[in-house]
Amino acid sequence: ISSTAEHAIALMFSSLRNIIPAVNSVKDGQWNYIPFIGRQISHLTIGIIGYGRLGKLFARYSRSFGADILIYDPYKKVKNKNYKQVSSSILLKSSDVISLHVHVTKETTKMINQNWLNKMKSNVLIINTSRGEIINENDMISFLENNPHSKYATDVISNEVKNKKDSAFKNWCISNPKQVLITPHIGGMTREAQEIAYNHAAKMLQEFFTKNK
Repeated sequence: ISSTAEHAIALMFSSLRNIIPAVNSVKDGQWNYIPFIGRQISHLTIGIIGYGRLGKLFARYSRSFGADILIYDPYKKVKNKNYKQVSSSILLKSSDVISLHVHVTKETTKMINQNWLNKMKSNVLIINTSRGEIINENDMISFLENNPHSKYATDVISNEVKNKKDSAFKNWCISNPKQVLITPHIGGMTREAQEIAYNHAAKMLQEFFTKNK
């Protein structure tokens, strides 16, 4: 769980500080900081949609850097006094960064659509380490095209198992590196996370066979 929240933090830092384009610029022989002036987290408001295990971790990590934290989750009660629980409308219009931490359900499928996007700041950074299906990808493309200072950092795309090679959205993201940072679903791909997962699976199998001798 923590590895995915850490990856969301990494996507946020990389996007806010323009790390990848800055590195590429140096590799191309340049040495000019002006195109890569970024944002300082301690002066930003970070909105978190979904206050489950990952949302709580992301909130804690972000708060440690001095950000103001807004939470939207109609099914959870936020007890941490360092965070402010707000409506979706307030979060969307007030947040400099919005990080998504929800499961895919009928309610959340394509939840981030034109209606929600139009309420956001024109220079918002949206982070998605949940699932691609919670984004209306066509609406996201339109939003980014109409708001050149906005960014989208994602670890997922819609229907990525069957459609990762032919995804029109992925191809659009690749052709727009100034606004999009995309990784191949590596949120949980750390050695530590894999060991925890495999050991847990082995323990469950052992318990199953022990009970069913």
